[in-house]
Amino acid sequence: MSKLVHPVVALDVMGGDQAPDIPLQGAQQALNQYPDLHLRLIGPSDTIQAHLSPAYLEHPRLSIVHAPDWIRMDDAPVQAVRQKTASSLVLGVQQMLQPEVQAFVTAGNSGAAVVAASFYLERLPGILRPAMAVLFPGQQGHTVLLDVGAQAQCRPEQLLQFARLGASLARHMLGIERPRVGLLNIGEEPNKGHSTARAAFELLSQSELHFTGNIEGWDLPRNRVDVAVCDGFVGNVVLKLAEGLSEYFMDICPALPGTPGADRFNYTAHGGSLLLGLEKLLVITHGRAEVPAIVNALELARKTALSQMLTHMHAELKNEV
Repeated sequence: MSKLVHPVVALDVMGGDQAPDIPLQGAQQALNQYPDLHLRLIGPSDTIQAHLSPAYLEHPRLSIVHAPDWIRMDDAPVQAVRQKTASSLVLGVQQMLQPEVQAFVTAGNSGAAVVAASFYLERLPGILRPAMAVLFPGQQGHTVLLDVGAQAQCRPEQLLQFARLGASLARHMLGIERPRVGLLNIGEEPNKGHSTARAAFELLSQSELHFTGNIEGWDLPRNRVDVAVCDGFVGNVVLKLAEGLSEYFMDICPALPGTPGADRFNYTAHGGSLLLGLEKLLVITHGRAEVPAIVNALELARKTALSQMLTHMHAELKNEV
């Protein structure tokens, strides 16, 4: 396997509540921080040129791909992807069809991003549907939590596939040789939960994974497992609750921001969610993202590309098919 030296990441300039200003500011800052990073800015070329100084327009590690349209946050995902084929989001996903582009970052419509990626990109071996994963902060590091929004309803075999994706991420990004996998449920006992959860428990128990059983919500910040698996409905509720609590405590404890370790619980410091299960990587960050969140999303894409995680993931999943 040849080592990747210069990761190429595409960025949706028109994604997010404060586009194009915030994505473009984040792009400039990321170029300054990471000398190996190459960026492709996807959006209306005249808008991009009007917002960038000549120094960045002529930057050797930056290029522009003209996209005259964009998908709005309230657009219906499937309809928008079908009708707005010249949008920054759709053209950004299509950039990943080129072998030199490793990832795409967007703060735009997450539903449309999942639809576009699922339509244009090949799935990894044995994966029916992609899953969104986040690194959930805890007392002793991070837990890979997935799915957090891509698939609201899942079959038991999909939860097993998500567990394999999460375990591979934990191995190659977190350096955990034998990740502990848990199924997020309403109790620890094997017979807890609805029929899908109980069937998934059986599949996980019989798999090659280091499955430790059911876990509950309070186990996440305790890092009881390295990978926590659930459907996208449950995962999204858990994630949004955690983000809301984080903001709440930051607001009522003025001394908390800036203290050692506080950044672990600031969602902007984590870049965003990774859409896993496809041949290329999509990083989806918050629509209300500020500049630090864009920079961290680009760094997450860069770091994942340099780790060649998807190459390892493809090989591991191929062995399980």
